[in-house]
Amino acid sequence: MGDELKECFQGCKACFQVAWHCTQFWTTLSISTIVIWLIYRPQHFHPSVDSAILYTLNLTAPANNTTGQLQPSLRYDLAVDVSLRNSHRGLKIQYLDIGTTAFYGDTRLGPSNDALPAPFRQGPKNTTVLHPTFQGTVAAVESSVAAELERELAAGTVHVRVSISLTIKYKVGLIKEISFYKYDCWLWFQPPHVNAPAIFDAGTRCWLAK
Repeated sequence: MGDELKECFQGCKACFQVAWHCTQFWTTLSISTIVIWLIYRPQHFHPSVDSAILYTLNLTAPANNTTGQLQPSLRYDLAVDVSLRNSHRGLKIQYLDIGTTAFYGDTRLGPSNDALPAPFRQGPKNTTVLHPTFQGTVAAVESSVAAELERELAAGTVHVRVSISLTIKYKVGLIKEISFYKYDCWLWFQPPHVNAPAIFDAGTRCWLAK
């Protein structure tokens, strides 16, 4: 009876040791995976604008709106070079959807006139350059927006914001995730003139907005 209890105890002890080693292994693996995910998750990927050309950003003659008030229209013509850089050595990214929209202040100028390439995969240590363009007219803008643009044109600097929306699929270790991110890119231009577009070539990093 004593030998049987001893054997039973040794068997339980062996099972406990196996279970303990498995727990240690999976705990270490889980912690390592989470740490790697925190380091390499997409928040650490920041698109950038390499250069941009502002051909037109001006106000047209005011016209009556539905309330009978005079409101000017805003014409715009903008071309941007956007870089998406995967700087990591082992992480692959799949871009499921990409959207770009230009704004003057809070006034939405419009989405890109070009179809952007999506979906596509991007390997490690790789850069993809997109060339969205924005052309059109905002039919009527608020008087405050018109006044702000006139003030900036007179001061010699106008600000345009390009918003980049990305739906990304990635895998880090055992973790696979699809995430949506939105970035804001702020561009500064001198006022463009006829046959003399304003050029932005300083380059700027886009920052996570959502």
